[in-house]
Amino acid sequence: MQLAAIVVSLVLIVVGVALFARAVLQIVNYMRLGQSVPAGTRTDAPGQRTVTVVREFLGHTRMNRWGVVGVAHWFVAVGFFSLLLTIVNAIGQLFQADWLLPVIGEWAPYNVFVEFIGTMTVLGILALIVIRQLSHPRKPGRKSRFAGSNFGQAYFVEAVILIVGVCIFMLHALEGAQHHVDSYEASFFISYPVVSALEGLDVSTLQNLTYFFAGLKIATSFIWMITVALKTDMGVAWHRFLAFPNIWFKRDAKGGTALGALLPMTSGGKPIDFTDPGDDDVFGVSQVEQFSWKGLLDFSTCTECGRCQSQCPAWNTGKPLSPKLLIMS
Repeated sequence: MQLAAIVVSLVLIVVGVALFARAVLQIVNYMRLGQSVPAGTRTDAPGQRTVTVVREFLGHTRMNRWGVVGVAHWFVAVGFFSLLLTIVNAIGQLFQADWLLPVIGEWAPYNVFVEFIGTMTVLGILALIVIRQLSHPRKPGRKSRFAGSNFGQAYFVEAVILIVGVCIFMLHALEGAQHHVDSYEASFFISYPVVSALEGLDVSTLQNLTYFFAGLKIATSFIWMITVALKTDMGVAWHRFLAFPNIWFKRDAKGGTALGALLPMTSGGKPIDFTDPGDDDVFGVSQVEQFSWKGLLDFSTCTECGRCQSQCPAWNTGKPLSPKLLIMS
């Protein structure tokens, strides 16, 4: 099992990283198709913009308006980025079942963090799965904010997060069993019952279980990476990365909503002089390339969550217009 897990994992890692790098270049080139914006309007006050990104991500200032959804999403989002070292740990465990990260592998604060965030990530995604099913349009139809969303992609992402979260939990418990943790301690304050249950197994079984869960975690993670790399319009996955530049390049550096005075109509990144328009000036948008690069970034960051659709007066009064479906089209 160990050899098979190592070979499959390493192949998936190499392929996944290569395809993901290519996908990033494709997305950058796609954004370059968009029109430029007036100079300085999206890059002023870089320090303030960076603060806004940190505040909106860590505070989930938009998502938390949705109560339980916001809290659950916070743990899933934070877990995705803060538990990246568990991939390194899993790779090491493929070669040596009881391997720990150097320096921090036995550090209680780090283990408490992994234990807590990992567990809450699993609970968070389970909550989001339940909420999606309760809000499924199979009964309410267009009244559901998920009406028109791609459920296959959403189910795939949810399954990946759930599997990876369970693997993190089990690998941590297996660490405790292999290092002979025989009583409650901070590093295993949640998983100790599982650690205790595993202690009766022989060394070979513990090692094979470690190889299995480490291989499953790595395979799931990089199959996800390969999938999203091959489908760069999969906003439900790519928003994890694109949300950061999207927030940074907001109209208001302080993070204010985009509502307010209507911006001047531009063409080629310059305001149109309606008293003497240029021969090449384009009024409005008739092709996707005529949106600004920021507009294309906005479209690419859409998660199909339907929050915009649920608040759209046209959609809620039975009209065919939906901002979500327009972006997805």
